[in-house]
Amino acid sequence: MQLSLRFQTQVYLGLFERETYPWLNRLSKGIATAIDIGAAQGEYTLYFLTKTKAAKMIAFDPDMDCVPVLRKNLELNGLGQSERLEFFTKLVGASDSEREVRLDSVAKSIRTPCFIKMDVDGAEEMILKGAQIINSLPGVRWLIETHSNELKSACERILKAAGFQTKIGPTARWRVLVPEYRPSLNHGWLAAWKSE
Repeated sequence: MQLSLRFQTQVYLGLFERETYPWLNRLSKGIATAIDIGAAQGEYTLYFLTKTKAAKMIAFDPDMDCVPVLRKNLELNGLGQSERLEFFTKLVGASDSEREVRLDSVAKSIRTPCFIKMDVDGAEEMILKGAQIINSLPGVRWLIETHSNELKSACERILKAAGFQTKIGPTARWRVLVPEYRPSLNHGWLAAWKSE
């Protein structure tokens, strides 16, 4: 990957969001579709394309500063022209407009099992509200980074009401030694899955 050691030391050291690794392995087993909401530079997009057999990979990120880096990272891995990947630069939210799209807008093009990773720095609840069709499907799995206790609770309520089992995991303690610069220090991960 194209990395800046000023900002991506954890990626370079293999520590980037390491607490997610067991969930990534568990929730991505046998998936037919992967969705990366908040793709940024493409760490998880690359994981889904290189480490899973998902026939379809859908990535979303509206940050136009990230797009060239994501494309470069795909090229560095021989995935610049991958037919498995669809990439959108719209915000994912609770409605459809010129700048925003509901996750349900891609519901017809996914097959389950489907694993969705979401890291959007505060819009988690709104995105889940725009994913009612997807959340009604069997075999859907989520890994969501939440950025406040209120968001954790709101996301967990929505997912449980849709029939998901959930588990909240803490942020790794070693981040004190190798800091990760975030807009919020109060973040953690919420895993959710349905029986298939």
